[in-house]
Amino acid sequence: MSGVRRIREWMVEMATCREVGRMLQSYLDGRLDPPKVAKVSAHLEHCLRCGLEIQAYGEIKEALSRVSREGEVHPEDRLAIERLRRFAGEIENEEESD
Repeated sequence: MSGVRRIREWMVEMATCREVGRMLQSYLDGRLDPPKVAKVSAHLEHCLRCGLEIQAYGEIKEALSRVSREGEVHPEDRLAIERLRRFAGEIENEEESD
């Protein structure tokens, strides 16, 4: 099999960023079946954008976990939580304008 053919087959099998984006939260929460975990993991090995996105999700999840465990916000988490609030407001505004 030629190298170009292998690359084409790999690209067809590779999940797109859009597909992976829909599964990232479930992946992070451990709620995907093994074939989907493999697909997302393979994509994350090669996609910097999605890798950064899942890293951000992980940091958010950890910050929120600390808040819920301890009942108060750590100083380093305040900025992240404020950004989440602004982002949620932006999403809400976009949905209202559609």
